[in-house]
Amino acid sequence: MVRRTIPALCVLMFAMNGASAAASSGMASSIGSFKQWGAWTYEDGGRPRCFVSSAPGSAEPSQLDHGEVMFFLKAGRDSEPRTESSFQTGYPFAEGSNVEITIDDEKFVMITSGRNAWLRRVEREPELLAAMKAGSTMAVEATSARGNGTSYVFSLDGVTAATARILSRCR
Repeated sequence: MVRRTIPALCVLMFAMNGASAAASSGMASSIGSFKQWGAWTYEDGGRPRCFVSSAPGSAEPSQLDHGEVMFFLKAGRDSEPRTESSFQTGYPFAEGSNVEITIDDEKFVMITSGRNAWLRRVEREPELLAAMKAGSTMAVEATSARGNGTSYVFSLDGVTAATARILSRCR
């Protein structure tokens, strides 16, 4: 499952860091596998950048082709929040739609653009990370540009160790 993140790296870099970072960074290198989460590092402007990623354990409706679906947490750049979350699918989201994340009783909303989504309220990044560390699964619901409701379940096994690795490696 961790190996599936390498093809998504270019999209992640374009979405989160800009085209110049993707063009200059080269390939990401694994800095560890932690159950369902992988930790990765790459160079951006001569500085190490790090992120963790995971694919969902389940995707519904099962008859649809979801493409490559990934959830990412990237180490922040020396300021709060310490991590920046994003969600990527293999299909475009419905224009103006939101992605909803549920972990236990906590709910978070992501805004969408194309095939990517980011937390609507960036000040909630620390709360999302805390919920992910405390929870066992994360449910993510979205709507495709074709109007299909989609849902994913991510295991949170290993996310604590994976984020500890990137936060210690890329400060």
